[in-house]
Amino acid sequence: MLSRAFLKGSRLRNATPYYKFWKRSLTSGNPISASVKFSEVINPKKVYFRKASFTAGATFAALLSYFFLDPSEGDITVSELRKHNSINDCWIALNGQVYDITSFLQKHPGGVARLLEVAGSDATDKFYQIHSDAVFDKMKDNFIFVGNLSENAVNELTEEEMKIMEMKKRLPPLSAIFSVSDFENIAKHVLPKSTFMYYATGASDEFTIRENHYAYCRVFFRPRVLHESVREVDTSTTFLGTKVSLPFYITAFAGSKLAHPLGELNLQSASYDANVMQMVPKMMSYGIDKFFEHVPADQNQWMQYHFDDQQEVEDVVEFVRKMEKQPSVKGFFFNVDLADIGNREKDSRQRSAEADTEELDMLVSNTYNHYPLLTWSTIDKILEATDLPVGLKGIQRGEDVVIAAEKGVKAVVLSNHGGRQLDFSRPPLEVLAEAKAMLKEKNLDDKIELYIDGGIRRGSDIIKALCLGAKGVGLGRPFLYAMAGYGEDGVSKIISLLEGEIQNNMRLLGVGRIEDLNESFIDAKNLALRNPRTNDALYDEAYEQLFFPQFKRSV
Repeated sequence: MLSRAFLKGSRLRNATPYYKFWKRSLTSGNPISASVKFSEVINPKKVYFRKASFTAGATFAALLSYFFLDPSEGDITVSELRKHNSINDCWIALNGQVYDITSFLQKHPGGVARLLEVAGSDATDKFYQIHSDAVFDKMKDNFIFVGNLSENAVNELTEEEMKIMEMKKRLPPLSAIFSVSDFENIAKHVLPKSTFMYYATGASDEFTIRENHYAYCRVFFRPRVLHESVREVDTSTTFLGTKVSLPFYITAFAGSKLAHPLGELNLQSASYDANVMQMVPKMMSYGIDKFFEHVPADQNQWMQYHFDDQQEVEDVVEFVRKMEKQPSVKGFFFNVDLADIGNREKDSRQRSAEADTEELDMLVSNTYNHYPLLTWSTIDKILEATDLPVGLKGIQRGEDVVIAAEKGVKAVVLSNHGGRQLDFSRPPLEVLAEAKAMLKEKNLDDKIELYIDGGIRRGSDIIKALCLGAKGVGLGRPFLYAMAGYGEDGVSKIISLLEGEIQNNMRLLGVGRIEDLNESFIDAKNLALRNPRTNDALYDEAYEQLFFPQFKRSV
């Protein structure tokens, strides 16, 4: 269902008729009219940009095009647009305007594959699946304006898109979904292959992404019986002083609109209804200001942020002071694990399988050399800028947790970025046990809250992490997979499933309150003994294997 807060927003106060048309179009199997109509609601204003000057690096092919075309006429036909569809000569249309992005492809961090998917076509809908207006404003100075599109460009459905339409008509009912892993298997069939691989990829050989989950398989329960506390099970807890109904949160991730047209608004609405903490990502498809226009003041959210360049480090105080004025924001989490982008090989293999030979070098590059150098002095600067709690996301060793606690950082997320950064990083559950022991040794365990993400698929996983000392647990990919098939209803279903499993596990353990969970309820002595024979049938079935390069069908 459409977020109620979203519909109450001033800009979309009269958007309901458009939404109903969009929903009818989607269910009737006409995603083109659906996406076009909905884009009129989300981006109702036409935006006109000044003509950019030629930038260094424009290709010879592009220059020839400008020689024969008069951009001042403002008439670029669809047939002309479609001619410029390669990595060395790339045009796209956005909001009725045609741009040459050939030079920009050399600079765009990690986005070359997504842009080439829409080369030579109207990219408006797919562009706004990933980027917000604010991001486009930053990009546009690197685009070369060619002219106005002279006619509507209707992109024909591919064979894959038609297959997805058919699978969405045959979705299992939500009543047939019994586990988080069910959503991952469904997402394989209702997402484009490139999108699913982008979500599912880990780093290199993906040992870490698998171990993130398998670590939970090495911890077993020690239930107690005949205890009165199980009559009334209370799953509520506090996160950095904020009362929440469940001990897990929706973590921050980019690309929500690739799964569903409403993207982050599905997460916002479902988490608000359930009083679950939402970690709001910096890389939102709506833009921060526009997103928060539709967030109720009494919602509980954290703001996640990472630094793409040195200027953002310099401007961090301004950002923090701006965001702390949002009544829903109860704290900040800053990524500290982005010295570079991990070798996300599964994603690269999929892109290479779909690409022309001339595009391969750029498509499979997973490096981004513009990330600034962060140090503990950067963290000191952030701590001085706000009175709201500050957390660090991406800590992977106990010693760094101790330093954070000594400096006054209020929380850390023990995380390896979902196994997407450095392969063979230890699973966060192992780091949790190490960090908790080190904090106790230094008498710092009451100075900082420990959170954990990566590999969680059951309520039992959450209970195990809480017993080992975590304050809460974050989930990311499962919510993307749920949105892919079911939108907000899928997000709510995951929350409901996990809530039921947590309550059931607590009763069977003999525990009535979250704060009473401790190490006495688990046997974790085998946590660090990585047994390759450990398996989880549902998880293994849903896991997408790496694949070898394919031979050409013909010479």
